[in-house]
Amino acid sequence: MLTKQIVIFKLCNQEYGIDIMKVLEISSYEPVRQVPDVPKYIEGIINVRGTIYPILNLREKLHLAPHPKVEESKFILMNLESSKVGFMVDNVCEILSIAQEEVEMTPQMLRKYESKYIEGVIKKGERIILILDVDLLLNDQEEKAKTTTDKALLEGK
Repeated sequence: MLTKQIVIFKLCNQEYGIDIMKVLEISSYEPVRQVPDVPKYIEGIINVRGTIYPILNLREKLHLAPHPKVEESKFILMNLESSKVGFMVDNVCEILSIAQEEVEMTPQMLRKYESKYIEGVIKKGERIILILDVDLLLNDQEEKAKTTTDKALLEGK
């Protein structure tokens, strides 16, 4: 039986998870330096021990209500194949070990919307944990940025 560990975090009192193998570290909130002309869900950048991380606000990216006390947020910093990035989340709850069989597919109807970022669902008793596809979240962002840039070049802007 294959098992994996999932970092569980909260957004708007809903539990989400990402594979721990993609996580470099979890840090407390610190002021973010804003960057001009980026999508609204990119909070800005932070410097962690000499490494710059763009910070994505997952509430904004997933079209959830803004966090009323942003200074209580946490950053999940990741070192992915193509980039280093941080996700701003409400709180990090736990590291959960699960069997691969415990992850159910996302219902087909939800894959058409922003829910397409959900790669699976875990049911633990009364809990429902939505597993996010980190690579799709980032690839979608890069595709939109490239499309916008290409369109601007074609229009001569």
